[in-house]
Amino acid sequence: MRKVSKKLVAWIIVLGLLISSYGQTCITVDAARLNNGKPWIDTELQENLSKNMKTDPTDNFHLHASKDWLVKSRIPEGYDSWSHYSERGRQVKMQCIRMLQDNSITGHDAKLLRTLNQLVLDWDTRNAIGVSEIAPLADQILEVKDIPQLNALLMSEDGLFYLDNFISLGVSAGLTDSTRNMIYLESPGLLLDDAAEYTKRTEYGDMMYNYKKDVFTYIAGKLGMDHNKAGLCFDNAIAFEAKLAENMMTSEEAMADDAIKKINNEMNFSRLVSFNGNYPLTEMIEKMGYRYNKNYVVTEPKYLEHLNELYTPENLEGIKDEIYVCYVLGFSDMLDRETYDYANDAYNKYTGSEGNVSDKEMAYSEVVGLLPTAMEKLYVKKYGSAKSKHHMENMCRQVINTYRKMLRQNKWASKKTINYAIKKLDAIKIHAAYPDKWMDYSSISLDGLSLIGAERRINEYYSDYDISCAGKKVDEKNWGYGMSLLACNAFYDPSQNTINMIIGMMGEPFFSEDMSTEELYASLGAFWIGHEVSHAFDSNGAQYDANGNLRNWWSERDQKEFEKRVNKMNRYLDRIVPFGKYHVNGSNINTEMIADMTGLQCALKMAEDVDHFDYDKFFKTYAQMNASIGLYSSELYLLTQDAHPLDYLRTNVPVQQFDEFYETYNVKKNNAMYLAPKDRLVIW
Repeated sequence: MRKVSKKLVAWIIVLGLLISSYGQTCITVDAARLNNGKPWIDTELQENLSKNMKTDPTDNFHLHASKDWLVKSRIPEGYDSWSHYSERGRQVKMQCIRMLQDNSITGHDAKLLRTLNQLVLDWDTRNAIGVSEIAPLADQILEVKDIPQLNALLMSEDGLFYLDNFISLGVSAGLTDSTRNMIYLESPGLLLDDAAEYTKRTEYGDMMYNYKKDVFTYIAGKLGMDHNKAGLCFDNAIAFEAKLAENMMTSEEAMADDAIKKINNEMNFSRLVSFNGNYPLTEMIEKMGYRYNKNYVVTEPKYLEHLNELYTPENLEGIKDEIYVCYVLGFSDMLDRETYDYANDAYNKYTGSEGNVSDKEMAYSEVVGLLPTAMEKLYVKKYGSAKSKHHMENMCRQVINTYRKMLRQNKWASKKTINYAIKKLDAIKIHAAYPDKWMDYSSISLDGLSLIGAERRINEYYSDYDISCAGKKVDEKNWGYGMSLLACNAFYDPSQNTINMIIGMMGEPFFSEDMSTEELYASLGAFWIGHEVSHAFDSNGAQYDANGNLRNWWSERDQKEFEKRVNKMNRYLDRIVPFGKYHVNGSNINTEMIADMTGLQCALKMAEDVDHFDYDKFFKTYAQMNASIGLYSSELYLLTQDAHPLDYLRTNVPVQQFDEFYETYNVKKNNAMYLAPKDRLVIW
């Protein structure tokens, strides 16, 4: 079912400027308002930087180590932020774009990729089609007169695929039995992304509201809707979503340590029947193809109860408007050139970004988003290296061996808990570079289809595949499915207890065969592998056992001690002020900060066995891994909506926990980088 296009999702997650009225242009960011960060300025905002500013490792280590890159770098046109992640990502992107243009590369996957790429870039055809493909269903939504007619539309072939029906169904490994795939029944996405925005609107919510309203009213105008009526339609959709959001988890609640336990509500189909009422839940599940004889995981039962209260004739117009708005916005990147340019210009207006990415880059993003496995297979064949894969696997084993030493030296947890933690550590499966098994796209043909038709055909394939997996054993060999292996990223999967060091990150400056020991330990030892392994023991990952099942393996005493340490970290992080009135929310980011700290702890433990280890080179390399710059809008999103700390904090907070840093740079009590031993935050 097509809710919102991948590109629109990518756009909206970085929005966050305060826009006080519809159509207003982007406000100017006051540098004086930004640079009062405590205890360090936010060096990701270039308004806070100048090439002549003096730096001191004892005052702001991240700035000291990364100043040259921070000051010299610029955010390219069409981007909201820039980092070493971005540099590596663009390198992979350009390699793939060249492959798309290389007709000597043959085979079904190559044909699929080229066909889709050509459909995206064929502006003449897209301009000729305009909104004509989406207009019939849009008109049908507006013509609905009552709830029975609405139900019939939602359960039609097109309605099931394209329209928001207020539930979301998907297949993934079970929480209590991770060996079997289960169907998850969840609440849908929201126009303002976070349920909290419907009770107390923030800068982030204002930005999302104004940007999406602007784009919607433009496309609705092309569909024949009056501008004022379109604006009212959007506001009615927001008003109805405000009612839905009353019983949805907020972003903060979803990032909380107890979120996993709250969503783990198993029930069979017979139990789901009890949720039937005004909203035809079980009939909708059956029509969508998700009826099976195993248990479902219902993440928010109260939402389903509340949906019945709202799905009434009295709310029909609001329901229709919400469905209409989501449907129209879902095509913002799939229509004609005018619409594409308008959406990009609106994005720039509201976020402060400039320009657009090239059409080739835009098309690549669409292609790799829809056909990732085909692109990954071609990339691995051309750029994959068995030697590098083996090197990565060996580094993973070295890091895991070092974690074993760290756990054995732990002084606060009981022997029983530590022994099980080591058992879980030893059970971690290593996935390096790329899988041995791939998705099979041989049944997909895009011949004779439009861009919208091609996207539908591809997404139908994924939907059919997911449904075919429901209730069956998890295919561990196909571990790359659902991941973007060409992204500069890495993953820990708690349900499978695996670390996944993918090929997209295996390049400069993060990985190369000729890195020094200090660089290798700072990058792979701390920043990458060490970070991912630690997720097995952070405040979320520690809730899963060695087999990936949601199960408490802690003693009550050890659990309380662990929570005590996490809460201490939260209190410290809560006091940090990146800019303006905004504080860090420690409970949002503690899992990633634990991973950062413990990864660094691991690398420092590895360094103990290296003669004449250059700690200055190590710490500076570690800081430079985190170097990034971003617009105020992207920083605000990351600060309020993302589970990761801001990048400058991912340097400064971890390093100030360890004696080696204090000894290397002679950090004293009156320095901003100083943290008293009793206040330090190391978890493990």
